[in-house]
Amino acid sequence: MKLKRKIGKSYKIDISLNKLKKLYLDRKLSEYEIAKMFRCPQMTISRRLREYGIPARTIREAAVNRAKHFYGKKLKNFSGNLEEKSYLIGFRLGDLHVRQAGENTASPVVIVRTNSTKIEEIQLFRRMFSKYGYIWQGNKDKSGAISIRCYLNSTFSFLISKIDSIENWILNNQKYFLAFLAGYIDAEGTFAICRDDGIFAIKTQDKGILWQIYFNLDKSDILCKRPRIVRLMGNVDCRGVKSNKDVWCLMIYRKDALLKLIEIIDPYLKHAKRRKDMKAVKANIKMRNKKYNNMLDRRWYKTYSITPKNYVRA
Repeated sequence: MKLKRKIGKSYKIDISLNKLKKLYLDRKLSEYEIAKMFRCPQMTISRRLREYGIPARTIREAAVNRAKHFYGKKLKNFSGNLEEKSYLIGFRLGDLHVRQAGENTASPVVIVRTNSTKIEEIQLFRRMFSKYGYIWQGNKDKSGAISIRCYLNSTFSFLISKIDSIENWILNNQKYFLAFLAGYIDAEGTFAICRDDGIFAIKTQDKGILWQIYFNLDKSDILCKRPRIVRLMGNVDCRGVKSNKDVWCLMIYRKDALLKLIEIIDPYLKHAKRRKDMKAVKANIKMRNKKYNNMLDRRWYKTYSITPKNYVRA
């Protein structure tokens, strides 16, 4: 390749039609990358493409090309496994931000991101997405939080929509529902020892999702307290975060209900901290059963399956 002299503000380069077609069409290099090779402005390459009649890439093709080259590897298609899909949707609705790259350009690249002070969540994020796309991770900020994102292809577009509802294909299949629930618990749930008793809770602003979870647990004879408001819209929590909606909570106290929940959710739960806490709750219940000769819960003996009239089972 030969670089000719600069004439005013324009450049004259020697690049044949075949050479340019090989770089732009076959190797899929961008105008910028070709211009860098020839040490000339990108506009010079754009003009030469027009002169040779080589059609410019569409915006969609350019976005795919950037994803494959700039992010260092080809983005892989989603596996299609519906249990995995259910889990990812549950986790996304709980704790992920998802958008389409260049929303106004019909880009096929999907960006998934989160921000957390918990290393277990960062590790889980990597396990979920690293096999499919390019991961970018930042350093800790002043609060100790780490920002992490993944660039995925359009087969992950099912994660873009965020609605306060669980889709029927998930609700109507027990395995898919449990996978969804595990993802949602990994994002929003808590297993804990409270006043020497094991408990489980989900706190969220997703009122619709929480009631659907409650109904489905009730169908499985897992008795739990009806969802209730624990923080009103506009109130500030202990971290100084102001709620833009009412915060709802679903809790399970009963030992038998907790053991049944742990049994059915155990194969699907992935979050290391959540699994550790779940095992602690299970050990607590076994200890209490042994200590009190498997006595039924006296404080939580009643059935919590009575639902308000204005709610209908999913």
